[in-house]
Amino acid sequence: MSVRVGLVGSSGWSEFMYLQNLQGFEHGEIVAIAARNEVRLQSLGEKYGIKHLFTDVQSLINSGTIDAIIVATPDEHHHPITMAAIKAGIHVMCEKPLAMNAVDAKEMLDAVEAAGLIHNVMFTWRNLPLHKKVKELIDEGAVGNVYHFDIRFFMDYACSNAYQWRLDVKHGTGALGDLGVHDIDLARWMVGEISSVSASLKNSVDRVDQAGNPVEPTNDTCILMVEFERGGHGVISDSMVIAQGGREMEQRVLVSGSNGSIEGTLYMDGPNQGMKLWVTRGTLHAEEIDLGVEMWSNLGTQTVGVREFVENVALGRQQGPNFHDGFAAQVVVDAAFESHRTGQRIAL
Repeated sequence: MSVRVGLVGSSGWSEFMYLQNLQGFEHGEIVAIAARNEVRLQSLGEKYGIKHLFTDVQSLINSGTIDAIIVATPDEHHHPITMAAIKAGIHVMCEKPLAMNAVDAKEMLDAVEAAGLIHNVMFTWRNLPLHKKVKELIDEGAVGNVYHFDIRFFMDYACSNAYQWRLDVKHGTGALGDLGVHDIDLARWMVGEISSVSASLKNSVDRVDQAGNPVEPTNDTCILMVEFERGGHGVISDSMVIAQGGREMEQRVLVSGSNGSIEGTLYMDGPNQGMKLWVTRGTLHAEEIDLGVEMWSNLGTQTVGVREFVENVALGRQQGPNFHDGFAAQVVVDAAFESHRTGQRIAL
């Protein structure tokens, strides 16, 4: 079966992560795009040879041209588009966060399961060599029982007050929903379910719309203190406003336990680009593991990300991060918002 895929969204991320990665893929390809920006829509259609172009998502869903759909839109549209696709019997991959809140995410999960459709969420960073190696080491017992888990994800793309929908409370959930949800997913994937959350959220810059008028902002920085069901605790720190000095981003993870510790770092761009791990086992000196500098090569050559979704549909299987993971992460996101609002730790 060659899967006919529809893409909703025309951003640079949509092109990089979806259009490019499905070029020449044996199990399926993008045959249709829906987007509001007609100029960009036509440009992508011409560049990738896609003839089925729509400015209305429902028209795409009703067109009969697709078997599966990728929802790569602002967060507020994830729920209605996904629900419409499920109603039409179309398999769905949705960008993270799965929804604006856990109630909508649970409705999406229940609907897709009741319909018997394939479902995945684009938790991109699970595919990074750094994070895959950390999970492998934890699973093999390198640190023993996990005592502490610390993960952070820093960028600087929101240091100015130029309008970004992610930081408009009407359209997005800020750093928590953009960066933090990745780290929440990684924490669950590596260590296990989170049992409680205490959070502090902050917006550091006055936010304005395209006309320069003030908008109600959501957070550009978040700090979560979490406890895990298996024992142990941790800190999740994410920010869009930490100067990177020319680097695109910084990610770090630290795991310590009864048998040792793991420290991993990632830098993109600049002289320190690359991924490295330091593993300490018992009283031995730390072992350095250099994972190289190629961040994304596996997305275009291995069955991960969007290729995994399309292959799932083609083979009638369900693997990789899915709506269960999206809903579970959204529960933690909602708890973080509630903790910040009330000043209390929230049990899950």
